Amino acid sequence: MSWLLRRNMLPLHSNSLARRPFASPLPLPPASLPSPRLDTDGRLSPKSFKFQKNRFGKPEVEWDKYDLWAPPPLQFNISHTSTMIACGVTLDLPIGIDIEEKQRKTSNNILSLAHRYFSPVEVAYLKTLADPECRQSEFIRLWTLKEAYVKALGRGFSGTPFKDFTIRLEASNSKQVTGELKSDAPSIVVEAVDDPGILMNRWQFALFELNNSHYTAVCMERDVKNPADGENNSLKLEVWRTLPFVEDECVTETDAVKNIIR
Repeated sequence: MSWLLRRNMLPLHSNSLARRPFASPLPLPPASLPSPRLDTDGRLSPKSFKFQKNRFGKPEVEWDKYDLWAPPPLQFNISHTSTMIACGVTLDLPIGIDIEEKQRKTSNNILSLAHRYFSPVEVAYLKTLADPECRQSEFIRLWTLKEAYVKALGRGFSGTPFKDFTIRLEASNSKQVTGELKSDAPSIVVEAVDDPGILMNRWQFALFELNNSHYTAVCMERDVKNPADGENNSLKLEVWRTLPFVEDECVTETDAVKNIIR
C-alpha cells in the first residue's frame, strides 16, 4: 500500500540519506506492474521519466532538454517501512517526507540513541518522560520530523547531522509545549544548536498518524510567493491512499489520517 501527500495539486528512500538505528525492515516483495501507458490527454508517459541523485543521494527528476519546452518544477520525496510507502509531491517547493512504524523496535536503549543522535534540548525533553512507551513514541516522532527536515534540505543525515538542530513545539505565545497537541495550536519549529533562538522559519511541518500504525512527517519550504502563507502556518495537503495502477482514494478527512500537528 502506498500513501501520497500532495500540496494543493497532484505519488526509494535513498540509502545514503541516513544511517538508521532501527532494526532493519523486511524487504518489500517484488510486484509485477503493467507496462506504462500514454496519457489520453497527451501528457508524459511514466516510462519517459528519468531519475538522478544529488550529491547527498536524494532522488530527483532528470529532465531532457528540448527547445521551446520548459520542464515542470516537480519536487518529490519518498520514504518506506516494511509495509508502506509514502511519497510527497509538490510544484516549485522542496519537500521531505518520512514514515515510521509507531511500534518499531530500536536496536539500543532510547536515551542512549537520543544522546548519540539528538540535540541536548531534545534529550532533556525525553528524560522528562517517565513512561517508557511515551518516551518511545516521542523519540520516533522526533526522528520522523528530523528526517523529513534534512530530506527537504536535500542533504540527508550525511549532510546535516541530527545533533546540529533541535525540533521543538512552540505555542502561539512563544512558550515551549510538550506532549499532545494543545488547544493553542503549537507549531513545529527548527532551531540551530550552535545559535539557540535562531529559527529556520523558511520551513513548515505536518505530522500525521496513518492507519493508527505509522507516523508520517512532512517538511516543506514556505511559499514566499503567496502572501497568505505567512498568515496561515498550516500546510494545505491532500492525503491519498493508492494501489498503483489500480485504485486511488482521497483519505484526507477520514479516520485513516489523524493530524497530530498541522
